[in-house]
Amino acid sequence: MKKISYLTLQKKYPQKVVVLDKSEKRNLAVGKRAGEIMKQLKEKKIKFQNIVFVGPVSKPGAVNVYISLRK
Repeated sequence: MKKISYLTLQKKYPQKVVVLDKSEKRNLAVGKRAGEIMKQLKEKKIKFQNIVFVGPVSKPGAVNVYISLRK
């Protein structure tokens, strides 16, 4: 199984926050609000050290630019 691409997340979950497992191969939770996501993670008994937050996911076709301010 390969990693879930950001493009796939944009198509399936625009404007939502997505939680992936650490390998980024499996979707663990999706929601618009933190409470929704926390409830899903709690029900699945998933620990925070085993997850990666992605979000909010942009609409398909959006271009994002990230700048690092580190030297």
